[in-house]
Amino acid sequence: MDNLTNRRLERLRGQLVAAAMRKQTFMHRDVLLLSQTLDQLIVKAQTDKRKSLDEPKAT
Repeated sequence: MDNLTNRRLERLRGQLVAAAMRKQTFMHRDVLLLSQTLDQLIVKAQTDKRKSLDEPKAT
């Protein structure tokens, strides 16, 4: 995972935690939207990593 993606993941995670603490629930719409966005970014990062590992290495 590249540095930019990692920073974005960490920023979103922080926003999610802060929103959940402010709303005092994980069920608030804003918290759920942040959680879904974070989930999508994690899946994309994992998919990209898998693809890069599956590519044949040039020797």
